[in-house]
Amino acid sequence: MVEAGLWAALGQSALIVGALLVARFPSLKEPHRLGLVMAFGAGALISAITADLIIEAYEEAGRAPAGIGLALGALGYYGLTEWLDRRSRREDPEAPEETELAEEKLGDLDPEAVAADAATARNLSVGMVLDGIPESVAIGLTLLGGGTISAALVGAVFLSNLPEAIGVAAAMLAGKRSLRSVLLLFGGIVAIGGIAGALGYGLLNESENDLIAIIQSVAAGAMVVLVVNEMIPLAVRGARRHAGLAAAAGFALAAFLSTFN
Repeated sequence: MVEAGLWAALGQSALIVGALLVARFPSLKEPHRLGLVMAFGAGALISAITADLIIEAYEEAGRAPAGIGLALGALGYYGLTEWLDRRSRREDPEAPEETELAEEKLGDLDPEAVAADAATARNLSVGMVLDGIPESVAIGLTLLGGGTISAALVGAVFLSNLPEAIGVAAAMLAGKRSLRSVLLLFGGIVAIGGIAGALGYGLLNESENDLIAIIQSVAAGAMVVLVVNEMIPLAVRGARRHAGLAAAAGFALAAFLSTFN
């Protein structure tokens, strides 16, 4: 179990690397570059949702588990973030007005208009946790039955997470969060990934297709909502029409990496 957890954590450690890269190259927080990186990460996630989650869930268990998980993930993530947003607004009644003003600045390339505010940062964090769990479980499952770890899978998870990590870290740092707080947050997500990998090895087996498919498709549903509600708006604010090209490049790279899984 320990080995499975460590390999899963290694796959998720791209989050730490992404944050450190942003700290080393502050120009990544500039609106246009931030938008491009966020768009690239969104494209990579769309590819991962399709190739690594939904298609695999369908092939493992069929339409019903994949469809149920997709709906549960989308509704669950939406409901959770809505509840958190409403709770935040009750605690800070001025927050809605500030959010509306920020949304009206779609054509303004002021860094404040592209940076992740507190609500967006929180929602992105929740999404990264939900994204990392099935990836980590999949890594843990490769060790079942005395098997060896799939280095290709670990590498693909790491590389597909890197653009997302850079974009999210840049948006958070541009939103005035400290590097220390971002690293602590990402470190916690890496730890959760390690635990998920260990549990995937210790509690599941490859024959539990329905359960594995539901875990995968729940993450896929949540990621669809995350990409559209959080990542794409930030990308378009910063990169404008170039965001589409960056997203296509991210999609292509992630699709290529998935062929090594």
